[in-house]
Amino acid sequence: MQILRLLLLASLTVLSATGFGASLTGQMARVGITDSDIEDVRRWRELRQWMDEAIKQGAAGLILDINVTQSHAQAALSLAEEVARLKIKTKAYVNTSAIGGGALLALACDEIWMAPGSRIGAAPPKVQTGEELSQKAQDTLLAESLAVLKAGARSLCKLKGHRPEIADAFVDRDKGLVLGTLKLADKGELLLLDADTAVQAVDGKPLLARAIISDVEALAKAAEPKGKLVILNGVWYDQILKKAVAAKPAPEAEARTKNSEAPAFTNSQSYAGKVVVIPVGQDDLILPARFEFMKRTLTRCNNDGAEAVIFELDTPGGLAWDTISLMMQDLQNLKARSFAFVNTRAISAGAMIAMATNTIYMAPASAIGASTPVSGDGTPLAQAERAKNNSAFMGMARTVVREKGHDVRIIEGMIDMDRGLSINGQVIIPKGEIVTLDSAQATMQIDGKPLLAKGIVKSIEEIKQLESLKGEVITAEPTGFEMIAIWVTRYAAILILIGLAGGYLEMQTPGFGLPGFVSVAAFALFFFGHYVAGSLAGQETMVVAAIFVAGIVLIGVELLAAPGTILPGIAGFICVMVALVYAMSGWEVLPPSGASAGSFNLAAYATGFRNFALGVTGAAVIITLVCIWLPDLRPFRSLILQTSAGGTLNDAPAMRDAIRAQVGDSGTARSALRPYGTIDIGGRLIEAMVEGGYVQSGTLVRVREIRGEKIIVEAV
Repeated sequence: MQILRLLLLASLTVLSATGFGASLTGQMARVGITDSDIEDVRRWRELRQWMDEAIKQGAAGLILDINVTQSHAQAALSLAEEVARLKIKTKAYVNTSAIGGGALLALACDEIWMAPGSRIGAAPPKVQTGEELSQKAQDTLLAESLAVLKAGARSLCKLKGHRPEIADAFVDRDKGLVLGTLKLADKGELLLLDADTAVQAVDGKPLLARAIISDVEALAKAAEPKGKLVILNGVWYDQILKKAVAAKPAPEAEARTKNSEAPAFTNSQSYAGKVVVIPVGQDDLILPARFEFMKRTLTRCNNDGAEAVIFELDTPGGLAWDTISLMMQDLQNLKARSFAFVNTRAISAGAMIAMATNTIYMAPASAIGASTPVSGDGTPLAQAERAKNNSAFMGMARTVVREKGHDVRIIEGMIDMDRGLSINGQVIIPKGEIVTLDSAQATMQIDGKPLLAKGIVKSIEEIKQLESLKGEVITAEPTGFEMIAIWVTRYAAILILIGLAGGYLEMQTPGFGLPGFVSVAAFALFFFGHYVAGSLAGQETMVVAAIFVAGIVLIGVELLAAPGTILPGIAGFICVMVALVYAMSGWEVLPPSGASAGSFNLAAYATGFRNFALGVTGAAVIITLVCIWLPDLRPFRSLILQTSAGGTLNDAPAMRDAIRAQVGDSGTARSALRPYGTIDIGGRLIEAMVEGGYVQSGTLVRVREIRGEKIIVEAV
């Protein structure tokens, strides 16, 4: 018994030390960060759950134990911005290495501490290279990535009190770094600091890191406020979840809690007098259906009389022509005051939307810019095409930007890397770099007014207070049909796959069964979703649907009525392809008003062709697998006719007569062969077919070939 008591006491001590069974109030939480944590989205999501739970449990501080050697800086930038927004004191402990993405995560923390012999820095952008891209295209892609990364890293430094020039030298090899008499990196090389250099005093304060410390436990003891160290991991999180389940209130109490909350805004309510927030996230600007939702929301704001519209932007960009259309038409016609809250990125198309609003606000760690047009797959355009698109975009964007009171030189520098940004002789972004502004640059004062953004804020509520907005803040959300449209346009390739595979299987079976219903449902959902999304409109919908149905009929003729004739099948395939691709590309068939007539090109259909190709390929794979395996599966074996005496299909008289037929046998057509029919060979009636034409009843025929169960004849 004494031994059991000692074991129990030891267990309770361990649980207390690791934080199980108690809140984290006054304790330090530690989470390890490795390359895989940055590169694996699911893994990072899990770490964020742990961090958020630690904050909820009242942890005094969070230590990021960083050991990152090769992860891409671009992948880590958005993660670093998440860390920078955490409402808790954060400390980065560079445990051997914080290179590439690890350096950005360290810059996102309030304090940086180094392990003996550790290193931090060298976080350049990495871009696609290869023979398919010209050197000019690679340079453009690198310049855009560099501009975004540099602005983001500088914002992190300014927010957390680190030196912005350190971020520049980490990211841009052309910068170098000299502080006073101390040369840290020559031009042409990236800055990589060892532990001793990182803690070296410059102008009375450490260059970057607070101090060198032996391990995470020592850092927790030295932290202010001091506290025990709790390791955040899966076991710890599971214990927290078990406690939450055990402490869950009774259903009645939970219902009372929900009923006491303010009612949620529904789509049936009016926008009158409201402050309408339109979130623009990671994928929103690459989905045409999402643009249609934003346009309908702005129209509704006009009709209902909303007080203001706020675009909350955190996007890497999206579709160019859709963005220009939103800028020139919908935002120009908006009656309410319009605002952009860059929280945390408004890159490319996001920057253009922001500059089409009346007023821009920046989050503390944020960036805006880099609006250089690229092709549909994200690669830079050829030089001539880039010049043409730059000219078109700048011409249209200038009108909107000037109307909203912003400096047109900013949008010009965002679109064309050869312009840079210089105002009153002050070079803000040199020529050869794409203009991308961090929060401090965007809000810097020039001639008594902000360069671009009115101020730095942390929330929508803060904007509301600064602008004296009185209305209730609501978030615009898609309706049920709009959500269907968004999902249909996002997963159009899967619907095409299901529709084609189901249609083919239906044509191979008698009657109309499950495959046919599935195919009809898939294509009905496809066209309905694109109609709601705005890709198809008015009579255009009927025309596209008619072309699609005609294509299906022609394919049916090829498979069922005239196999081997080829032309109906080819014509039907082309009709189906035209209908589906057009339905997926209807937004971009013509550029918006104001674009040059020559702006139309085949690239507008790139997404439609890609989805169609994926759907056809997937359907072909499914059909092949079904043809190989389906007859052998138990549920389908029962569909094969068996005689009551236990025989097989080959024992039926008609099949026995067909099996006896041989090449060269002669007979007479008892029915017209178009291409299938019945022939008489020696008094035996046999089903046969003719290729490349038809045979009338009564014609003499000869067996030309036996192909499996098919008996192919020709007229004598």
